[in-house]
Amino acid sequence: MKNQRLENLKRLRQQAEVKLAEEFLDSESRLSEIDILKINHELQVHQIELEMQNDELICSKERTTEIAEKYIELYNFAPIGYFTLSREGIINEVNEFGSQILDIEPEQLLNCNFDSFITYQDKKNFIFFLEKAFESKLIETCMVSMPINSNSNKQILLTGNITKSGNFCLIAALDISERLKLEKETNELQQFNSYFIGRELRMIDLKKEVNELLQKEGLEKKYPVS
Repeated sequence: MKNQRLENLKRLRQQAEVKLAEEFLDSESRLSEIDILKINHELQVHQIELEMQNDELICSKERTTEIAEKYIELYNFAPIGYFTLSREGIINEVNEFGSQILDIEPEQLLNCNFDSFITYQDKKNFIFFLEKAFESKLIETCMVSMPINSNSNKQILLTGNITKSGNFCLIAALDISERLKLEKETNELQQFNSYFIGRELRMIDLKKEVNELLQKEGLEKKYPVS
């Protein structure tokens, strides 16, 4: 687009130069050799300026292409799911990791409603989350369940932020199922350890009580207690 615009400018400039030369030739007063040299010099300088501008445009286009390629690479291969959703929750864009979370090819996800992949119980939470993101224009978070099969779900943490235009919501999706499972197992282990240790402490106290009672009766202690 920019190159075409530049070519148009050059063509108009050339046409203007031809017209200007014709006007000077048709004029009753002849131009002096110095005047002609000045005009030629001006045209040459302007030609160089156009060439420099063209070089800058080419460099700018190359830099823009390079940045775009880096963005696409970062977007597509980021270790987190990215979705671009409309106000209605329609998927406008999705990266590779996002499609892996839903286990569907990216092309098949476009124009699908995101909440169709969420369990029925969490649909209202997601709709509220999306509406709040558009209204507040702040970063919002939400956790939803997505079915893996008829017996199990995976837990997805969503973080949403509105684009500058206000037309789309950028969603970052992270599967935290394993993390929650690990936390649950850790909590269960801590509860078991707490119960076991508490039980052992109670047994020690009971042994002490038995030993004290035996001592009062003049009998030998039965349990060694550290």
